[in-house]
Amino acid sequence: MTTAADLPIELVQGILLTSVGTSLNQAAIVGRISRHIYNLIKPILFRTFVYWDEEHSWPGKLDLKWLTTNGGFARNLLLCDEELGQNLPIILGSCPNLRNIAIWLHSNYDFPTLLEPLSQLRPRQLSADLPRLFGGLFEERHAHLPMFANLTHLEVGGDRDDWNIIKGIQYIPRLTHLSIPIHRDLPVPPIIRDALEHCNNLAILVVFSSHRVNSLELMNTGEVVIEAPLPSMIQDITDPRIISLKCNYLKEWELGSQGGRGMWTLAEEVMERRTRNL
Repeated sequence: MTTAADLPIELVQGILLTSVGTSLNQAAIVGRISRHIYNLIKPILFRTFVYWDEEHSWPGKLDLKWLTTNGGFARNLLLCDEELGQNLPIILGSCPNLRNIAIWLHSNYDFPTLLEPLSQLRPRQLSADLPRLFGGLFEERHAHLPMFANLTHLEVGGDRDDWNIIKGIQYIPRLTHLSIPIHRDLPVPPIIRDALEHCNNLAILVVFSSHRVNSLELMNTGEVVIEAPLPSMIQDITDPRIISLKCNYLKEWELGSQGGRGMWTLAEEVMERRTRNL
């Protein structure tokens, strides 16, 4: 009789992935069935690491010895817990296969300490305050660093309204998707127009309020990210690449990193719908 052990590993992993969907907790439960199943499901179970705070971290509180052994499975990483301090560069250095990185730290953190481990990575998606990472300005020379060679999706962190501070992003060779936070009570941010003008390969520009909280509107829909009307200060911009979204930023990132309908997926759906209606 054929058992799971006789099936191709890729097939079994596909079945397991289908059974757990995007639920990490469900994956952990399935992984307890047997050591064989656990070993098969490890690449699924440990593909996303979240260090948000002491109570909201996956796969649990930081264990550097454990991370050294299992960090290679990680494809998605969110760093927000500044209490980890000097361990943050170690975490990055222990996850050599990351494809999606979010660095959501407060401005008083010593961001440049993360550059050395980041230089060894080739992410496709990045959410970070680039000027703070690079000492105040993100310039053309930074965009040509190997860490940006594969980057296609970038979320610029921090409250920015000056294009000159981040103008180096126009030289990131494969950048097609860009997201910028804006203040709804300020005039039209020049940074929006400049990004549209200078980023030649840009296909989608997502704008959202700089305070991406879980609003009543989101709760009523049951979604973690929804399309929203363009903020009044940019309604005169007719470029079809602009998309406005509202989202619960932590839940949206987690959902998107696990293959669910996150910010970039929704933005592409909106763009596809617009294209069909032209």
